[in-house]
Amino acid sequence: MADLSLHNISKSYGEVKALVDADFAADAGEIHALLGENGAGKSTLVKILSRVVAQDRGDLTVFGSPVRTRSPREAIRAGIGTVYQELSLVPAFTVAENLFFGRPPTGRLRTQPDRQLVRQSEALLESYRVSGIDPRAEAGRLTVSEQQVVEIVKVLGRSPRVVVLDEPTSGLSEDRVEWLLALMRRLAGEGRIVVFISHRMNEVKTVADRVTVFRNGTSVGTRAMAETSSDELVSLMLGRDIGDYFPRRESHARPQVILETVGLGVAGGISAVDLRLHEGEVLGIGGLVGQGQSTLFLSLFGILRPQGTILVHGRKRGIRNPRGAISNGIALIPEDKGTQGLVTSMAIRENITLPILKSLSVRGLIRRGRERQVVQDLMRVLAVKAESMESRVGTLSGGNQQKVVIAKLWSTHPRIFLMYDPTRGVDVGTKTEIFHLVRDLAREGNGVLFYSTTTDELVNVCDRVLVMHDGRISEELAGPRLTKENIVRASLGEAVRA
Repeated sequence: MADLSLHNISKSYGEVKALVDADFAADAGEIHALLGENGAGKSTLVKILSRVVAQDRGDLTVFGSPVRTRSPREAIRAGIGTVYQELSLVPAFTVAENLFFGRPPTGRLRTQPDRQLVRQSEALLESYRVSGIDPRAEAGRLTVSEQQVVEIVKVLGRSPRVVVLDEPTSGLSEDRVEWLLALMRRLAGEGRIVVFISHRMNEVKTVADRVTVFRNGTSVGTRAMAETSSDELVSLMLGRDIGDYFPRRESHARPQVILETVGLGVAGGISAVDLRLHEGEVLGIGGLVGQGQSTLFLSLFGILRPQGTILVHGRKRGIRNPRGAISNGIALIPEDKGTQGLVTSMAIRENITLPILKSLSVRGLIRRGRERQVVQDLMRVLAVKAESMESRVGTLSGGNQQKVVIAKLWSTHPRIFLMYDPTRGVDVGTKTEIFHLVRDLAREGNGVLFYSTTTDELVNVCDRVLVMHDGRISEELAGPRLTKENIVRASLGEAVRA
């Protein structure tokens, strides 16, 4: 029997069958990847393994011992540690307080002298080769990448024998991704089981020993990583052969400048940013995480008030808030769709039409027929998978939530699309749909500003790429100079080869 075994696992939520007779097994010393589209059952399997929910049927065994109780504490006692995709740190607490929250040596929070807690936190961070994070800093003031690192170390501090990593790299900077991949190898070398969930195929290929694919709530195949290919795995995920992952890149850029910034600056964020986005162009924004990309996007959408000039269609615009941005034909896909782009407790219909209720209303009354038609059309075009437009957004998969975000901004009829890492945390099939959508928007004459943490996406989707370093644009790459290697060089502040 495998050291970790989930056998014939089934779980339903009402009439929705999340898992149906699913199997998963892994052994000590192994990095075992778990792949599948959003909604394939991966998250439910992780919740069962972590004992957040109990299976309706099936058996869970860890190192020969059955686990039956539905309790996260039971999972911890069984040696299972889970790093979830959504951060769980307490923002107002320090890094040290988060690292030892709810467990020895502190017991209850703040029962130890601060100095001792800080020393223990420094030792814990150092043991996992983490640098640049102050244990005394408030967690809420860290970057998303740094918070993710703290989340990982917090779980590892309990010395779990089974380490479950659910999309851990989606919020990490490139250097932190390399750190985590090396750490996973170290953990496996220590005889632990590492379960790695990722939508980034290159990471899976780099680090995994075996991979199990889920589709429609069940496991459809396990392969040795060295004996399979990306095409085979993607075909298993989709249940069909995949077409071109990236769309054919044909330039539709026109001479007209649709968006321009001159000397754009925000204290502590960006400095002297000059850019020109043309009609029909996909302009990429690259660079390591935290180099001012978020500040740039928030400035263009009116959330921040920068110094400098913003011109839309050649005319100077004072964009003071998101409403002003929308009225100028600018729409934003934000960094965090769950907290910045959607109201997850509301229906799909309500989310999509939230920014256009005024245009759907007559004398204060919403024209429900018109509203439903708008939502139906957008859901059809974007292939949103849901029982109905009245489904609560929080019940959708990550990929379908992202489609609702896109539908919401599309409903405002923008000409300038600000897309901030739009494929983060979505499945392979949805990524492909988003790539094709981006190119379709450009073909129709829209301008797309496209930021991605993945260099492959920048190279294959964008016409040009502006690389940011230390809050400034350090390099413009196009044509034969637009390569992964040049993006990485420019991201590090190094000179790019001609």
